[in-house]
Amino acid sequence: MNVLIASLNTAIERLLLVDQQRPGTVHRLLNDKTLAGGKGVNVARVLRQLQPQLENAPAPLLLGFLGGATGRLCRELLDEEELEGRWCEIAANTRICEVVTEQKAPDKASVYNAIGPAIQPEEYRRLWSMLATELPRASAVVCTGSLAQNLTPDEYGRWISLAREHGVLSLLDTHGAALLQSAAALPDIIKINRDELRQANAETADDLPDHWLAQGVRCVIITDGQQPTQALTPDGNFTVAAPAVPTLSAVGSGDAYCAGLIASLLARPQSGWAAHLTLAAACGAANAASSTAGLAADVSLHVLQQRCAVRAVRSPA
Repeated sequence: MNVLIASLNTAIERLLLVDQQRPGTVHRLLNDKTLAGGKGVNVARVLRQLQPQLENAPAPLLLGFLGGATGRLCRELLDEEELEGRWCEIAANTRICEVVTEQKAPDKASVYNAIGPAIQPEEYRRLWSMLATELPRASAVVCTGSLAQNLTPDEYGRWISLAREHGVLSLLDTHGAALLQSAAALPDIIKINRDELRQANAETADDLPDHWLAQGVRCVIITDGQQPTQALTPDGNFTVAAPAVPTLSAVGSGDAYCAGLIASLLARPQSGWAAHLTLAAACGAANAASSTAGLAADVSLHVLQQRCAVRAVRSPA
């Protein structure tokens, strides 16, 4: 059982820790790390970490683009973490992104995301040939993150439509035009944060979740930083308060949430949505307790799940 994860704008991620950011001055780093990154990679990392902790947990499989010297480095970093992928080689370089975290305010990281490479038509065709082979074998597909240049905003919608043809569970977690156009393909799950929802359409943000559900989306989950998550599910509507943890970096917590949710849905399908949401929230919290994207090694997911507060606010009709 595996989860196919879109990684259409993969990155080298540089994590820089400073005492305090002071614009216009020279900073001496307290620590720095280099990882393979991008939202898809973050999801894959947490799924990989869940395998020894969750019976029947699915294996992650990344699918996307890598190119140039940075692409080769990214492949090496992925291999070090045993994160498997099917990669389409491209002429342009894989992007580099920077995350600057203040030791005094770790919950307020500054993220500098590069636009990413321009994908050529032949490269795109090769990726879709790989997708046509891999997606029918998957148990779920996760469409997450930004899109490389030259990909149209409905790209994830095409993945979702193909997933439906093969009876494969689909989750969408993106923003802007890509969110609005790909949501029209009706994924099983849309996961979004409150700010992205407002940015997608400020005038109708509050109406979008109900609109998506009325069109045929099964579940809409709206995270809101440290505030409780709102989840509109087939079992009814819930609010989920994640456990408080000492935050080292919140970057990647939404991706960890997606990984926990998909892992729970596939590994224990007999459990209700309250249980799935609990593991998702625990994974998000465990990520925040880590200085890099992924589950912190020194926190217990079991304990975090016990400390989650899931409250039903409306039963299914």
